[in-house]
Amino acid sequence: MDIRRVVSCYMASNMYAVCEGEYAVLIDPCEKHIPRLKAEILIATHEHFDHISGVNFWKAKSGASFICSETCAKACKDPRRNLSRYFSAFCELQSWVKCDIPADPGDYSCEADEVYSGSMSFQWRGHEFTLFECPGHSQGGQCILLDGKILFSGDSLINGFKTSCNSPGGSLRKWREYSMPKIQSLSRNLVVYPGHLDSFILKDYDDGTRNFWTKEAGNVPID
Repeated sequence: MDIRRVVSCYMASNMYAVCEGEYAVLIDPCEKHIPRLKAEILIATHEHFDHISGVNFWKAKSGASFICSETCAKACKDPRRNLSRYFSAFCELQSWVKCDIPADPGDYSCEADEVYSGSMSFQWRGHEFTLFECPGHSQGGQCILLDGKILFSGDSLINGFKTSCNSPGGSLRKWREYSMPKIQSLSRNLVVYPGHLDSFILKDYDDGTRNFWTKEAGNVPID
């Protein structure tokens, strides 16, 4: 297995290709071609445009199916909830990441092929993927465990930054009461691949306040 990272032109978000030979599962797909790669499954960590901008591209290119939570799927179809309608203005106003201002994407939307509530697991070419809802940064947030060793966290965990819950649909209460305990209950030896910036080990995570790990893990297991 090989994991490749591709940085998109939208907010420098990360697309990850989990590869077995020429076949891949793409996480947070962007519209960037990867030579000699056939995407079979697409997964989004949440509904924001910079993390779903390549869904339609890869569906058309390789016939891949798109999996996400039911909540995320509904938001992906709404340009207001997936933020594509306001994305260019948001890029101009934000200051936390340096990136070129892309062209206005217009009202982007995409359709999920398979949805779930709570959590789901599936096997792919000898690997186990477990998806579980992780709201807070967005209403449709989810995290992805790969083989019990790797966590794709989207924008729920970005090392050195407090989890932002200020976007439309975000909820600090859901993050603190529901999602944080789930993450705190995971193995701290997981390698985390975030939605932006570089990977890290979960035990080294610092949300900028240095108190993420001072709270007791809650009793909200992955179903």
